[in-house]
Amino acid sequence: MATIVEHQKSGNRYIVVGSGFTISKFSSSNSPLTLTKTEEEEHYHLIAVCDRRGLIRWFYADDLIVIEIDGKKPTDLI
Repeated sequence: MATIVEHQKSGNRYIVVGSGFTISKFSSSNSPLTLTKTEEEEHYHLIAVCDRRGLIRWFYADDLIVIEIDGKKPTDLI
């Protein structure tokens, strides 16, 4: 069976095929006169999905909501 998710902004539904994450690292200074830089990292959880044609796309996990797992609603499983 499959896990079906819905993209919250578009309403499109997809099948989950995997997951992963990415890390973005950047540095910035507080002012142009300061030589010290602050380094920051941002972590993003990603979900690989496919549409009805089988095309794979990646979405941020926060943009998706689980609609169905193995033919059942999440509320029926918890």
